Amino acid sequence: MSPLPFPSVVRLEPSAGCNLACSHCPTGTVTMKRGVMGEEVFQRALDAIRDHIDAIRVVVLYHGGEPLLHKRFPEMIRRVKDLGVPFVKTVSNGMLLGDDEIKGLADSGLDCIEVSIDEESPVLSDFVRRNSDCQTILANVGKLVDRKRAEKPEVIICQVSFVDPGTFRQGDEPQVAAHLLEAFPDGRVGFKTAWAFRFPHMEVDEEIYDQFRDPFDDEDGTTCDHVLSTITIRADGNVIPCCYDLTSQMVMGNILDDDLESIWNNRAYFELRQGIATRTYPPLCTNCNIVRPNVYLVLRPEIRKRLGGTQAS
Repeated sequence: MSPLPFPSVVRLEPSAGCNLACSHCPTGTVTMKRGVMGEEVFQRALDAIRDHIDAIRVVVLYHGGEPLLHKRFPEMIRRVKDLGVPFVKTVSNGMLLGDDEIKGLADSGLDCIEVSIDEESPVLSDFVRRNSDCQTILANVGKLVDRKRAEKPEVIICQVSFVDPGTFRQGDEPQVAAHLLEAFPDGRVGFKTAWAFRFPHMEVDEEIYDQFRDPFDDEDGTTCDHVLSTITIRADGNVIPCCYDLTSQMVMGNILDDDLESIWNNRAYFELRQGIATRTYPPLCTNCNIVRPNVYLVLRPEIRKRLGGTQAS
């Protein structure tokens, strides 16, 4: 086995749990042990980052759960930035962005925060993102934007929309919903959009969603950048291969047992990369949109009609 260089992106999971129960996300629908990252795991991760700081471009403090459930989250950001990491980002559902959390993030050195708000209207967003309140999130984002220092952190709203098969075109992306543009018309908030895909390890609620296979995508892939440039450490220290493995289906090792570079080049990782290269995919990859044809979620038309929506933007 030829060793790979240390990955340029390190993903840490401050919290494996979430205050929401989104119907399209394994974190909100799959029952498993979910806690916050303890000091020993975090310190091991910091040691690995420090030892490989020349190779690392980005540290992402997020993996499916809500990072603000970790009471010391801003401190975690500061400790990562103090190592000299060029770019540190996180993702949040925005519900826990209170005054103290906003101050902590503004003072932490965080480079970017992405806040998730789905679908074309607040009503639809609150329906699919159970326990969320779109108007509260928008208000919290506004307070964060007002409080941030100079250009940091950059604030981006991430909108996931559900495909309308009747209008789907190759390379098509959903438009930013009107209520989001109206809330931030001055450019202080960035936007990114995507279609809602089916997570590899998740039972789709067929009372809410249909599934739609991309008719323009019919080839299996032989490469996956996630297993070549990114390594993910879960809250319990388990190392898993990518950000789509939200339920620890493929544990490559644990940072409490082995150093991160050894895990990155161990037999399990080698066999995973070989499986992708030869299209003999392990179970997790068999249902993944990165190497297999894309499968998206479609919000059932009767639900969209009942809630006053039209079609995915």
